[in-house]
Amino acid sequence: MKNSKLFQYIVIGLFIFFIIVGAILFSTYKNNSAGDIQISITMWGTLPQTSFSSFSNPYFTDAKLKYTVNYIEKNPATFDQDLVEALASGSGPDAVILPQDLIVRYANKIYPIPYAVLSETIFKQTYVQEGELFLNSAGIMGLPFSIDPLVMYWNRDIFNNAGVTKPPVSWSDIAGLLPKMTKKDQAGNILASTVALGEFRNINNAKEILSALIIQLGNPLVIMNPDNTFTGVLNGNSNTNNSSASLALQFYTNFSNPSKATYSWNRSLPSALDSFANGDLAIYFGFASEYLTIKNKNPNLNFAVDALPQIINAKVLNTFGNMLGFAIMKNSQNPGGAYTILSSLTSAAAYPFSADVFNVSSARRDILGQAEPNAIKSIFNKSAIISKGWLDPNKAETSAIFQDMIESYTTGKNNIDTAVNTASARLNGLLNQ
Repeated sequence: MKNSKLFQYIVIGLFIFFIIVGAILFSTYKNNSAGDIQISITMWGTLPQTSFSSFSNPYFTDAKLKYTVNYIEKNPATFDQDLVEALASGSGPDAVILPQDLIVRYANKIYPIPYAVLSETIFKQTYVQEGELFLNSAGIMGLPFSIDPLVMYWNRDIFNNAGVTKPPVSWSDIAGLLPKMTKKDQAGNILASTVALGEFRNINNAKEILSALIIQLGNPLVIMNPDNTFTGVLNGNSNTNNSSASLALQFYTNFSNPSKATYSWNRSLPSALDSFANGDLAIYFGFASEYLTIKNKNPNLNFAVDALPQIINAKVLNTFGNMLGFAIMKNSQNPGGAYTILSSLTSAAAYPFSADVFNVSSARRDILGQAEPNAIKSIFNKSAIISKGWLDPNKAETSAIFQDMIESYTTGKNNIDTAVNTASARLNGLLNQ
């Protein structure tokens, strides 16, 4: 027992020591952040090289900052493997552009920003709530940069032809649209669909849509424990609704069930994005970043954008958001300098230089709170404010888990509770690796 307590004291002492050392390292540059010193770092990310340079270089020049970022664009398909190999060899970058679905994977490879340098209170006052996925007991794992929220695109011509004047606000509203907008032949085959829900393979953002439904029902999918480990709560725990995932899965899959009045989609149809762009789908749930993709696919499509539907009478509004943040790697030879540059790139002063380049919403509350004259961007910004995400341990593997959860239920292989429990067990297996 004495040895155990001694070990605990040693661990706590080392923890405090590293916090102090880290604070000193970061503060060294924080106190010299007026741009009067030359700082250079290497950063990796999947954003286009030309886009990042056209944002950072003009900003640094305009602000008279002597900062240099050697930004290296990486292929999204190989980014993870390239970074792991580089870190293992000791040749990795000082910082990375980190999406929220890589926080878990790189949690032990990130140099946390001490709360003595940037307090938790200031962080929460500065960034939207989804940014809090970057927080743990050791410090701040990354500085939020942008939010790409899940929104609702709707075909104005289809709504007009059906005599419907307003887009749905709640998920319940969608059910009332089905008899007016879903078109079938005499054999029951779908010719035109109201909404693409219920399947996985031909619904572009199936995992994110179902995640949004689960989050709207109050389930965070994964929680961070006090010791900075992670636990999956897809099938519930003492603090979450144990039926939320089952309810979300039931609602979602009803739209691909031919025996249900909500039947509006099946696996034989084209992808949801293509169906919407072709004018054969009334409602498409996609990210803000997909707006230009839709426009380019069909410049003549008469469509509008609105917020993701919510649960009827919801007290808290939520959508799913893809977040990008800047994180400092533990192998950086210059963590203080990296912090100075990253905090500058995520500042309110830098936003005007990034707004037109990346065409996504800022993760900063003060920017999102400003009046936005563009109606579409205003919807994107409002959606960014209510965006949530979850601590995904492996994007590809959890996509497979979600697909199996959906299809094992729709094919009758599992009942709904078994489908959710199996998915939950597999999620926890990934988190425990």
